Amino acid sequence: MRFLVSLLLLISFSTSFSQINDIDNKYLEDQFYLGLYYSTLISSPENFNQNKFSSTLNFGFIRDLPLNKERNFGFGIGAGLSLSSSSSNLKLNELNDVISGEIVSGEDFTKNKWNTSSIEIPFEIRWRTSTPTNYKFWRVYAGIKTSYLFGSKYKFESINNNYSLQNLPFRKIQSGITINAGNNTWNLGIYMGLNPVFNEEFGQNNPELKDLKEFKLGLIFYIL
Repeated sequence: MRFLVSLLLLISFSTSFSQINDIDNKYLEDQFYLGLYYSTLISSPENFNQNKFSSTLNFGFIRDLPLNKERNFGFGIGAGLSLSSSSSNLKLNELNDVISGEIVSGEDFTKNKWNTSSIEIPFEIRWRTSTPTNYKFWRVYAGIKTSYLFGSKYKFESINNNYSLQNLPFRKIQSGITINAGNNTWNLGIYMGLNPVFNEEFGQNNPELKDLKEFKLGLIFYIL
């Protein structure tokens, strides 16, 4: 009987010790992300407008780098993939291997959109209310996201004319300010582009479109 009591006490102590050890005081948070945004273009001509739903989907990994003992303040740097689709009344035309743009009436087409694919590198300054045992916390992450555009395609369809273009005159390297804030699962994500979306040559040939920049508003989800 005494042996049984001693064994039970040993098991109880071992379990309690194991539970204490399970608390990770060097934990990392929010290392995978998934974002869905509504995209729009700002600094546009008065007669420019978007139609249907222009969106951006991005996902990737961010290395969490806490700077204090509480691990609720630090940096994050990572890499990911961004897929965007934009529909508007900005029509792109190609003549002698040069692509130009013009604003047209929405009644002149049934489809007028471009798709882009980019590799992105987010850098964040991170503040949160997390603890080793609290998985539902407030967060505010602000930073800069730099992206490299590696693919683009344009599609135009109307009653009398259908065509597509590749390798659009976008700026290859772009950057923008990001702010992601929220609690637990739901987080608001904001992206404000710092560079015009089109390259310098396109801007010189189409001065009314040279200042177009991206603005995105949506939801971002963090995992781990």
